[in-house]
Amino acid sequence: MSSHDFQVIDGTVRSVQEMFTGRSYSIEYYQREYSWGKQNIEELVQDLVRSFNSDYEPHHSRRDVASYRPYFLGPVVTFSKEATRFLVDGQQRMTSLSLLMIHISSLLEPGDSQSLLNNLVYSTQFGQTKFTIDVPERETVMSAIRNGAESSPDNLDQSSEVLWDRFQDIIQIFPLEFSGEILPYFVDWLLHRVVLVEIGTTDKDMALEIFESMNDRGLQLSNMDMLKSYLLSRIGEPEGIERANALWRANVQELKNIAKNGDSEFMKTLLRAKFAETVRDTKKSAGAKDFEEIATVFHKWLRDRAESFGLVKGEDFSRFVEVDVSYYSHRYKQLLDASTVLTPGLEYVYFNAHNDFTLQFMVIMAAIEVEDTDETFKRKANLIAAFIDLMITRRMAEYKNYGYSPMYRPMFILAKELRNKPLDEIRELLKLRASELPEQLSSLANLRLTKTNKPEIYYLLARITSWLESETTSKYFERRRNDPFEVEHIWANKYERHLEEFNNEFEFADHRNSFGDLLLLPKSFNASYGALAFSEKVELYFSQNGLAQSLCSKAYANNPKFLSKVQQYSLPFKAYEGNAFTKEAINARQELYSKIAEIIWAETVLDSL
Repeated sequence: MSSHDFQVIDGTVRSVQEMFTGRSYSIEYYQREYSWGKQNIEELVQDLVRSFNSDYEPHHSRRDVASYRPYFLGPVVTFSKEATRFLVDGQQRMTSLSLLMIHISSLLEPGDSQSLLNNLVYSTQFGQTKFTIDVPERETVMSAIRNGAESSPDNLDQSSEVLWDRFQDIIQIFPLEFSGEILPYFVDWLLHRVVLVEIGTTDKDMALEIFESMNDRGLQLSNMDMLKSYLLSRIGEPEGIERANALWRANVQELKNIAKNGDSEFMKTLLRAKFAETVRDTKKSAGAKDFEEIATVFHKWLRDRAESFGLVKGEDFSRFVEVDVSYYSHRYKQLLDASTVLTPGLEYVYFNAHNDFTLQFMVIMAAIEVEDTDETFKRKANLIAAFIDLMITRRMAEYKNYGYSPMYRPMFILAKELRNKPLDEIRELLKLRASELPEQLSSLANLRLTKTNKPEIYYLLARITSWLESETTSKYFERRRNDPFEVEHIWANKYERHLEEFNNEFEFADHRNSFGDLLLLPKSFNASYGALAFSEKVELYFSQNGLAQSLCSKAYANNPKFLSKVQQYSLPFKAYEGNAFTKEAINARQELYSKIAEIIWAETVLDSL
């Protein structure tokens, strides 16, 4: 190969600002899918926050940020053709950085940092916006995100829907404490101390070769591959190796078929659930412990501790692969299935998955044992998931984050407490932990819809609505529907209709966002009738779900199932006619919703599972 051949490849370390300044990236049509999940976004944001916090001190000036330790975000492969630069590898990270910068910009006060971030993400010329990562199919959703839209645009393709969902995740995940004076420091660090290596070429075929080399040959041995090699090599006996290898391959493939990286996520979960003892301390600059090490090098972590876990002789390794891994991978697959399809006996697993609470798997896996029957497994799993649901709901009621960052440490501690415990002991311990929770469901009495808690409001309304209808159904929890349910106000956004009740428009808007003024309704219904006065649409509510129907007098005639539940629990339901749905009516509905919630999420539910 001549020196000229080498010169078509250029490897350069670039900061985030350098990667986004004065550039426009295109993506080949066959590579345009944005596929990052919530966990990928959580890991990115939390790694960035953790790395920044390891150097930041309150007494620092912004100039001190220049000496903070750099954070390496990995390689990006590009090729240039005429005036266009194409992203061959790294578009998931680059796109996610764009989403993160849009959110941070929305938190900043107007000024240099806000303008700088905006200019990195998009440019505006002659009244038209062009995004730095220029993908025509994404323009609608990216414009909606940039403009702060409260709901996703209609008729999005799957990749655009994922983009919308991941941006909502960033809103939830990004730490609230960064919204103050510390935020400009973080922006400086993100733009100048977070770096990537751009491997650029003017030869498209060369770029594809580099991409394939990095993702195939260079990374051929994954953590799972290296763990498999280690375990099988310790079995020794050829027939045992062959038998264990066949089982390993079958289990791994099944997990991969269910979820991308399902095999490695299973192994991380299993090792944390069954063997890990330590987790990173909350102190600044604290080093990684078992929990964190398993996330990155679980093959090495297990290899270094194998003897302490009883893996000494060949038969120990054989048992681990053929019995433990086979059994627990089967149970893990059941949990994954129950996360996507509402399954009798595992309903709470589905509810937690709807709230993207993946940490439930670790806690459940810690409690189950190889000897557990299918019934025992389901009862343990649903009981633990119900406790987690109770805990999450209370945090929702108090506007508290229940994402990965604030919850992984308490969930790991809980997993250790429940490790290999029988069902009755699990129930008693969870009842004790429930009684010790600092958050209270009574806080629902003051709950309001905000810009950031719509998913939580949606979930609470979905559970209340389905409970009232006395059915366990997934229709209110499905994310993809032709006519999706949405959180809708009973009051239209018409302040002039309520001048006698409020002194100003701010008070009206605040009361209109009360939990008691909200319903779940099909998007098409609200598009047609949402702006009507209550007196004009109250009768129309009778065609909708039970919670909406309860506003209408028709719901209280010839409706024995509904009336029986109202009587059984002494629920203060009431129909409203004409313009009777006033400020006080919203307060009454808020009290009603809170009472139903106290029934659904009562601690005594744990006794029945």
